[in-house]
Amino acid sequence: MSNMAYCRFENTLADLEDCESNFDSTESIEEAQAAIDLYRLCVTISRTYSLSDLEARLAELEAEDEDEDQDEDGE
Repeated sequence: MSNMAYCRFENTLADLEDCESNFDSTESIEEAQAAIDLYRLCVTISRTYSLSDLEARLAELEAEDEDEDQDEDGE
């Protein structure tokens, strides 16, 4: 089942943390292969997206949220 777009990263983060703590305890060929695939995907993500760009996006969203809060407060 896929995650809802508005909480995709929050839900996936908890799952990834669980996977990270169990990487060396896979119990089947399928799980071991999935661990390798997950690792490769994480490497691809880290090479494709820079942390500074992601942090800049967070700052933009926080600024937009502040603007909306001020508008709601009548300021």
